[in-house]
Amino acid sequence: MEYIIQTDSLTKNFGSKAAVDKVSLHVGKGEIYGLIGKNGAGKTTLMRLLLGLSNANSGEMKLFGSDNLNNARRSIGSLIEEPALYKNETALENLRRFAILVPTPDEDLQKLLELVGLGDVGKKKAGRFSLGMRQRLGLAIALLGNPEIMILDEPINGLDPAGIKEIRDIILELNQKGVTFLISSHLLDELGRIATKFGIMADGVLTDEITKEELEARSRAFLKVTVDDSQKAAGILAAWNPTLKIDTEGNEVHITTEIEDTSEVVLTLVNAGVRVYEMRNESINLEDFFIERLG
Repeated sequence: MEYIIQTDSLTKNFGSKAAVDKVSLHVGKGEIYGLIGKNGAGKTTLMRLLLGLSNANSGEMKLFGSDNLNNARRSIGSLIEEPALYKNETALENLRRFAILVPTPDEDLQKLLELVGLGDVGKKKAGRFSLGMRQRLGLAIALLGNPEIMILDEPINGLDPAGIKEIRDIILELNQKGVTFLISSHLLDELGRIATKFGIMADGVLTDEITKEELEARSRAFLKVTVDDSQKAAGILAAWNPTLKIDTEGNEVHITTEIEDTSEVVLTLVNAGVRVYEMRNESINLEDFFIERLG
């Protein structure tokens, strides 16, 4: 896969504390990468490193496959924390200010405002905007210059359900047009609706990178069999039925393949000398999976 963002053991220390601890991140072209973690997990610090707003203490980074980071960053749009706006100016006037670096006709600026749902705000000053309107304007500013990737830090934080849906729809529409996204959030449900890949951060460490398909596979129902020797039991069951998908965890055997008569599992293990203490159907939902990883 072609990676637009790739880091290797990227580390940022504040004193003796590693806010970003040896993070190896892989964001593929066309993905909506959801970076999930509690507040203080290191998500914002990692994004600031990617954007050159902070310098790493160690590790390596490539953007669009290049080590020429300053040049590559010209193709990135970003919204980190709350957007810094000119409060005494309108949405269009704010866009004109930020478009100095990427000269854009007023006609195109107006189209950006319409895209983010601010096409009819007229002469209303940004200082009178709601939080949702400010977030939308920040998103429009980030879209100046037609970036190939958007880095968004908590873009739906504080929005009402209608505002969340609007931002979600904008992200999906842009993604269909080829824009890659790296989005941080602690709202599992919302990221779960749009992300195609997830990175889970806890205490500065990227603990997991997992695609949506892999995550859904892990979240399916399974048969849990508690035994005295899980490795021996797994070997016996694999020999009994080679089509079974089997994992072990401690003294448990997890079977994700559907079995018509589960009593055969018990008989097979008992006849082979394995003690079976419990057998039951279980499932792990997405929220449980994330909470387990986040700690």
